[in-house]
Amino acid sequence: MNLHETITRDLQEVIDRLGGADTMSPTYLADTLLADYGGEDTDPRLRYTGREHLKQMARKVLAGRYGHEGDDSEAHQGELFSGHLQPRYPIPRAAGDEPVYKLLGALTPEELAWNVRSLRASAKARLLHADALEAWAQSHRDAE
Repeated sequence: MNLHETITRDLQEVIDRLGGADTMSPTYLADTLLADYGGEDTDPRLRYTGREHLKQMARKVLAGRYGHEGDDSEAHQGELFSGHLQPRYPIPRAAGDEPVYKLLGALTPEELAWNVRSLRASAKARLLHADALEAWAQSHRDAE
């Protein structure tokens, strides 16, 4: 296992430890892992750059685990349709703000509605893409 994979696994473990928290943000995960690594004794410039990189890695881990399009997302894997919902969903954010993932039971009605709209938009985009790909394949078969 390389260093990147080790850090990713460590981020997953931090998420698992914080399982009951209402919300999770990349910044909180990065700060928690940095503290686990003993980052307080590091030069402030290195601590800052390490924190920023950990935040980026945390964004990817959270999106993969809870984002609508994430490869690890239960919704993406089709389990949503077998009666299982994700434990966390993203909440609306302003452009440039980092994503925050909130426990399903803690979502407000507005946050739930936003996720429903987002999932439907994603599904529509995927269907349009599938239709376009199918049409392209058909046109290339007809050309042969």
